[in-house]
Amino acid sequence: MSFKNSMLSLLLFLLAIPLFGQNMSVEGKIKPAFQDYFGNPRISIFLHMNKSTYVRGEHIWFKGYMYNRVKAKPFKESVNVYVGIYDSDGNQKEKHLVLSKEGQLLGQIAIDSSFVDGQYYIKASTSWMKDFKEDDSFVQQFTVLNSEVVLENKDSSKAYDIQFLPESGHWVSNVQSVVGIKITNDNGTAAANVVGIIRNESGEEIVRFKTNRFGFAKAVMTPSKKERYWASVSNPAGKEWKVPLPAIDSLGLVLSTRNIADDRILVLVGTNAETKRAIGQKPYSILIHRDGLLKSLDVVFKENQLYASHILDKRELHTGMNILTLIDNRGVPLAERLFFNDKGMESITLATNVQKVDNDSIQVSLAGFKKRTTSYASISVLPADTKAYNFNSNMLSSFLLKPYVRGFVEEADQYFADFSKRSMENLDMLLLTQGWSRYEWDHIFDASPEKKIQYRAGIDVFGTINSKIPKNTDLLVYAGNQSDPTIIPLSEQSKTFSLDNYFVEQGEELRLTLLNKRGELALPNLFLRLDTGRSTDRIYELQPAKGIEHDMLVKGLGKEEFQNFVLPEQNTIDLEEVVVSENRTGRRITTPFVSEGNLKVVTEETEGLYPRLLDIIRSSGFNVWEMPNTGYERIRITTKRQLSFSLVQPSPILYIDDVRYSDFNILMDFPTSRVESYYIDRSGFMEAGGAGGVIRVYTRKEGDVGAGHSDKFTPDERFFTHTVSNGFMPAKQYYTPKYNNLSSESFQYFGSIGWYPDLTIDKNGTCQIKIPDYGYDEIVLFVEGMDEDGRLTSSIERVMVSSTAQ
Repeated sequence: MSFKNSMLSLLLFLLAIPLFGQNMSVEGKIKPAFQDYFGNPRISIFLHMNKSTYVRGEHIWFKGYMYNRVKAKPFKESVNVYVGIYDSDGNQKEKHLVLSKEGQLLGQIAIDSSFVDGQYYIKASTSWMKDFKEDDSFVQQFTVLNSEVVLENKDSSKAYDIQFLPESGHWVSNVQSVVGIKITNDNGTAAANVVGIIRNESGEEIVRFKTNRFGFAKAVMTPSKKERYWASVSNPAGKEWKVPLPAIDSLGLVLSTRNIADDRILVLVGTNAETKRAIGQKPYSILIHRDGLLKSLDVVFKENQLYASHILDKRELHTGMNILTLIDNRGVPLAERLFFNDKGMESITLATNVQKVDNDSIQVSLAGFKKRTTSYASISVLPADTKAYNFNSNMLSSFLLKPYVRGFVEEADQYFADFSKRSMENLDMLLLTQGWSRYEWDHIFDASPEKKIQYRAGIDVFGTINSKIPKNTDLLVYAGNQSDPTIIPLSEQSKTFSLDNYFVEQGEELRLTLLNKRGELALPNLFLRLDTGRSTDRIYELQPAKGIEHDMLVKGLGKEEFQNFVLPEQNTIDLEEVVVSENRTGRRITTPFVSEGNLKVVTEETEGLYPRLLDIIRSSGFNVWEMPNTGYERIRITTKRQLSFSLVQPSPILYIDDVRYSDFNILMDFPTSRVESYYIDRSGFMEAGGAGGVIRVYTRKEGDVGAGHSDKFTPDERFFTHTVSNGFMPAKQYYTPKYNNLSSESFQYFGSIGWYPDLTIDKNGTCQIKIPDYGYDEIVLFVEGMDEDGRLTSSIERVMVSSTAQ
């Protein structure tokens, strides 16, 4: 019989072994424990932030994604998410409440004067995550720069930390084994391309190894209890270390996995003759599990054989992470190995197309999303030379890797740059050195979640009426703009009331009044308390501090440039660009091209003729299209002037309170009553990029009244009014900060061009964004996304702008 036929016969024999095992402890102990421990869904959160480095005056803009790890799909139930900011020691600085709907959440946090230079963390979690022993919160580090650039120390010339980690945690005498090798520099970062040699006590060379870019390597050898083994390792400077390998066990079993084909995996349990005699005929099993999903295999050592093996089709495994645990007949875990199954993982490749739409903006189309499937995506647009997007993780590593491994994984996002053979080999090298997964078996057997904290999706309102309640009187409640009025029946015996799961944003009002059977309203005397479920906590497992990498050296950027990086939105003097006048008298910050006499003041007549700001713009010689159901461009405005040099009608530049906006979406439902004055220049010839015109709008300050509402507002005395200070964070429309200089080196490194968190993907799998053109030849798009079937996207797209046709 040929070797090929022999292997085929062996493969068919091994595949005939049943997948589900006969070890009674699986049914009697393991499955009940899993049902209790993983009864509640395990959810992962990922926050896509627009940058990782900020300067005062900017915002952290974020888009959140919720992922059900058991179903491998978006977690679409509405739920409260708590987003906090923590200092470099892990102490909570602030915390916000954000509502997740349909698996998504949006928000922004101002980088104000309370932020000093240094490292910070953003953390996102839900209330019920506190019930679990494993912390499923999302944690990401970011940097605030106000005075100087912090360079990351990557000096690798001093010392190495060298670890030898046998596969599945055991190194047994006379059993062929794989030893994982992890080498880091003294600052904890990976030591790449390090060469080492393993020798026995006699100095004979056993095997050589070389670390990959992540500092990992592996060596295959059969250790002997009679020997001692050493490894010699040298750094690039020529310094050499001699490191002993771990002690060798006389008895034990080794669990191992091997990829033997694109769609096949070998699962192997090896032992030595002494161990086999000791265990006799006791049944063993291999559990294949993740997040409560469970399969099992029998482990059968045939007579005169020291290895038991299974060759499995990867379709029989769980897609994504698999935890393989070897257990004995009592259900006691003996060894464990993590294995990532990429079979069934769809890699999404995006293609970009750029078009110039006017003098100061470009349109980028992204194709490659799944067709005819609802998809969600967010994009951060930065200059091509940016050093402000330096995250350690992306959506794929946050959902597919982090929940199962212990501790911090350096460059976790790079393992999922694609699903190529090399990427999967690097990932398997990481998992080889991990040993046991993040789940503690003692917890699974003995500490099922107590479910102390309830699932929350809203704010609970509690109240007490402190006066006598007339007969046939109810309480009428108006709770914010998102909730319908509610009537609460009252009785003379019970003066307390509650409202569960109300959605009210910060700054909104709760208005309550007593309502009798004749429809008359009366002011209630009551006490009101809102419970958001928010609490103070801290981060205990801190990530290594991360600055700007040495290969991204920043020269000549000093304290003064960062202090002027973002100009304040109001009350700022810049003699070259603005003139400043008194507050509260109608005089505002304007460019030198606009004087007080050019501004048109909104009057009562203006409001009557043009109820919306778009009505004013339309009447001033512009085309206005309103498309409220589209994602990226709900408002489109172009000039009606015929321009001989342009094939398309350009759009005007929009400023609101001297802040330039990259699109017109903020004008959706913008009432004229909010406008104090405005200036519209159809020619725009006085301003660079203004061929489509210039629109400047100045809004009313706090305390001003609309032209048609000259009488001071008097609250209805029949209502008890409570202004909500700790409600849900309102999601604001993104706007570009007022950067001091869009062509400066500091902007190229740390500025932001655009943020598009709520994109609409059409049925052809394509989306479009309109990006301000700041004159850069190249820009970079950082894309994160997820569709309704759980397909994940993390992509970096470099876009050439200079070659774009006019």
